[in-house]
Amino acid sequence: MHKTRYALISVYDKTGITELATHLEIAGYTVIATGNTYKFLKSAGIAKLKKIEEITGFPEILDGRVKTLHPAVFGGILSVRENENHRDDLIKNGIIPIDFVVVNLYPFKEMKDKDITFDEKLEFIDIGGVSLLRAAAKNFKDVTVVIDPSFYEDIILLLKNKQEIPVEVKKIYAYETFKLTAEYDGMIADFLNPDKNAGSVMDAAFYQNENGKELNFKLKKSFNLRYGENPHQKAAFYETGASSPFEKLSGKDISYNNLLDIDSILAIIKDFDGNKTNGFFSAIVKHTNPCGAALSGISLKDAFIRARKTDEISSYGGIIGFNKKLDEETAAEIKPFFVEIILAPEYSKEALKILESKKNTIIIRYNNDFIHSNQERLYFRSASGGILVQEKDDIPDDTSSFKTVTVVKMHEQILNDLIFAWKIAKHVKSNAIVYAKDGATAGIGAGQMSRIDSAVFAREKMKNAFGEIKEFVMASDGFFPFKDSVEYASEIGVNGIIQPGGSIRDDEVIEAANKFNIPMIFTNIRHFKH
Repeated sequence: MHKTRYALISVYDKTGITELATHLEIAGYTVIATGNTYKFLKSAGIAKLKKIEEITGFPEILDGRVKTLHPAVFGGILSVRENENHRDDLIKNGIIPIDFVVVNLYPFKEMKDKDITFDEKLEFIDIGGVSLLRAAAKNFKDVTVVIDPSFYEDIILLLKNKQEIPVEVKKIYAYETFKLTAEYDGMIADFLNPDKNAGSVMDAAFYQNENGKELNFKLKKSFNLRYGENPHQKAAFYETGASSPFEKLSGKDISYNNLLDIDSILAIIKDFDGNKTNGFFSAIVKHTNPCGAALSGISLKDAFIRARKTDEISSYGGIIGFNKKLDEETAAEIKPFFVEIILAPEYSKEALKILESKKNTIIIRYNNDFIHSNQERLYFRSASGGILVQEKDDIPDDTSSFKTVTVVKMHEQILNDLIFAWKIAKHVKSNAIVYAKDGATAGIGAGQMSRIDSAVFAREKMKNAFGEIKEFVMASDGFFPFKDSVEYASEIGVNGIIQPGGSIRDDEVIEAANKFNIPMIFTNIRHFKH
């Protein structure tokens, strides 16, 4: 290594940069640095140090927006060392080769979700840094590109041993660089067009390449899990790039199954958003299926009690979610019961104190912005050696498009119960049947092989909870292939049915509903959860 080599350093995150610059200096490199990086390294005692202006002959302008975008910089990075024409161009124009580019980017991911103005967020879109990285990565055979402090240790070890950086290592760094810049650009695209690409690097990769042949994205490991669905399965959680939907306040470590249940209950709460729903809402989930849900105009405690009543046995060890701030009264009602997880947008101090005494219960505060937004529009699932990708079934239903298809009509309370039951059925594994009365679930049938089986199973659940009741509504996530479900509904006291419609036997089903004087709504949209 000769003494005339140069390394360009421009970093937002200064972690470990002094040590790296010191070892570059010892190895014979002169460090070129921008603005704040120059000041930082100067104060740290780096002697072989030049300001970027000394290389470009041009000052930083536009409040730092333009400082490295100059031929003297990019010529030094992009020149192919073995190309005679390139060498002549460098000599003719007085450009020095740059063999190291150490850059990390403005933290746009963190800043885009902060409570600052749109224009302030724009200032955290890195232009020069991304350009430097891409140039260095393209010319990786001659230039070492370093994007993260986690790479510094390996670089320092090679410098100490007076070794060249192997081209195989440079190629890996180049690969990591292009993955990083693709993710970075994807986040910016999402930010500027939130209605299409909403917050997730996976979403951005899909929508930007939906007509292409490849889907590339980078996920960052958040943490390892105790195990997967079973103790013999390894598991970990990787972040998608969207803002975190929740924060754990207390309790044991979150498991693989916990995360699936959390995802399920957040999806349900989103349909009963506390800012949009007139009333208190509580839902209880077990193995990703709702086993009880209720709206209340009285209190959150009342909503919880009514939700639990649907299936008290299944509610044991369940996951409870709420759409509004959890108060002391509700916390006191929950305390005697075994609960795996509790989710709410906020907690009163008194409520949190009560619930934190349940050491094995995970207490979670979810992010209301996540509930209100359209983040993470895609659902990914592995299957048969590949990945299935689909848009999430989370668009709000347009109830104005629902159509009453029977001659017999319904009064307002039945209509409200039908819409409530329909919202819950959307989150129940198919085949799904939900019975509801007065804004609360009465019985839920999930995952049966036939729809009539789900109807019978939900009826048994309802009898166990309430005994013999009459005048309740029925929701089905899919159409009725035969009239048998309507005939069964008439036998058990159903006074309203809501279903997608679309069966070749719709006319027979409607005729049966009219015959038994049961009003029926077609939603013209299906909500299977397979």
